[in-house]
Amino acid sequence: MRAQDVLATNPDADIFEFRDVAGDASMPLPKFIAPLSSGTPGASLDNHVGEFFRGKPVLDLEGVKAHIDSGTVLKAPNGVITYSFADLSHLTNVYNNPNFGFTAGYGFSPFNAQQRTEARASIQLWDDLVAVKFVEKNGTGADIQFANSWDPAQAYAYYPGKQGYKFQSDVFVADPALNWTNAWFGFGGYGKTTLVHELGHTLGLSHPGQYNYDPNLDLTYANYAEYAQDSTQYSIMSYWAAEDTGGRIRDWNTLQFGNAQTPLVHDILTIQAKYGADPTTRVTDTTYGFNSNAGNVVYDFSKNAFPYLSIYDAGGKDTLDLSGFTASQQIDLHAGAFSSVGQAIPTEAVIDAARVELGLIRGAPFADRSQAFIDGLANPAIAANEADIARETGVSGVFTTEYLNLSIAYGTTIENAVGGSARDVIWGNQVANVLKGMAGDDVLNGFEGKDTLYGGAGKDTFQFHVVEKGDTIADFASGTDKIDLTHLGAKSPLEAGADLTWIGSAAFSGAAGELRFAGGHLLADLNGDKVADFDVTVIGSTVAQADVLFL
Repeated sequence: MRAQDVLATNPDADIFEFRDVAGDASMPLPKFIAPLSSGTPGASLDNHVGEFFRGKPVLDLEGVKAHIDSGTVLKAPNGVITYSFADLSHLTNVYNNPNFGFTAGYGFSPFNAQQRTEARASIQLWDDLVAVKFVEKNGTGADIQFANSWDPAQAYAYYPGKQGYKFQSDVFVADPALNWTNAWFGFGGYGKTTLVHELGHTLGLSHPGQYNYDPNLDLTYANYAEYAQDSTQYSIMSYWAAEDTGGRIRDWNTLQFGNAQTPLVHDILTIQAKYGADPTTRVTDTTYGFNSNAGNVVYDFSKNAFPYLSIYDAGGKDTLDLSGFTASQQIDLHAGAFSSVGQAIPTEAVIDAARVELGLIRGAPFADRSQAFIDGLANPAIAANEADIARETGVSGVFTTEYLNLSIAYGTTIENAVGGSARDVIWGNQVANVLKGMAGDDVLNGFEGKDTLYGGAGKDTFQFHVVEKGDTIADFASGTDKIDLTHLGAKSPLEAGADLTWIGSAAFSGAAGELRFAGGHLLADLNGDKVADFDVTVIGSTVAQADVLFL
């Protein structure tokens, strides 16, 4: 079976959206969609199983895997999958058998050097995820073979199969001379997204739905998606834009919609269920973002200013470092969660230069965009990001340039996070986190685990809703920073916590809800047994009543 992939473009609207359907379609400007009937979609629809979003059911993870898994597996003798680049002047073997009717030989040509480099890099992204290894070989007969053709509008790949025919798991992309987007590489380039997507097919991943084109139905999420999470917010195998499930992801360097740069959170979930997770991927202490040592440039945010990716990591104490970003950041370290991260909007000159470069690849220039045009795109999107982040976290004033563009794979633990120089909201997870706000009026919440929180410069807020002992505020400044206990004891940072009474440095009297500061510790006795249920060490200033927010 072949998975056909077709591109739809609308360059006048500054949009390139990934579409792989039997027909052309163009995508309108982002629509800021309504929330779930029960409230906000939150950072992930995965947290709303059993509810409906835009009339689509929110599936559990088993249901998601069932939709993305084609049921076919590429056999890997001795744990190895081979790949090669067709380098003859024609196709061979079954492709030349007239009884089978293959059309890939129409306009056949080998990959050029850049295409081969990008294909290898795309393979590495999948190799990092699974327990099998990919090995390049020369000539024909490899498990996966790459070539150009005039046959596909964008690209297609064959699923793996049981018969062992040589066409299975082969990839053909539209010749870049006919479809320039297959020469568009780099961060967010559609040619790179296409290669990663097609490789997903070669390994047995399908589109998340049965996208059988009906000429009587517009090509939309509303008409074709079978479940709520079917979008490129969650899966690079999807037809539908991240905007369809609430994301707002754009490459602000070129003003194009972002294209996924790696397999995404549901792709990782599904491919690892099929082949097993690679236990050796980045098992030492790894930093993603700035000061990256991840070994892949896509995770280096000093170069990749507008990331659109998922992070899988097999071990070590790891850090998401956003210290070089000058816009606000929203970080959530929980596995399966989404963050909204990226650089500030570039200047008009930077954008125009990037659009000139992209125009050279296309073979036709893109229009210069005025500052008024750029502001007309950026300002509504950033305002919408701020409103949604406030609704999801309870923290206002976080003006990110991206929304829900970075996710952490299920089964991955990232221990630490570093914010940027503007106002950030940073959430930890269930392990001991080190969270650093850096500059800006940041809001930090470590959740479970013995966390260490650094506010950095600015008027910072340290939030606690988990009743626990062992957290540390490492740089508290009385009269400037705040400690927020209004949610202490609640199930989430959005719910009201227990009523508390400030007693200064006095001993607990046995009344429930007493709150005191003594000996460098902020303590709360919630049940009235004269024993602290909540205990956070505070380094820096003495904590006064006015420094603490409580009910």
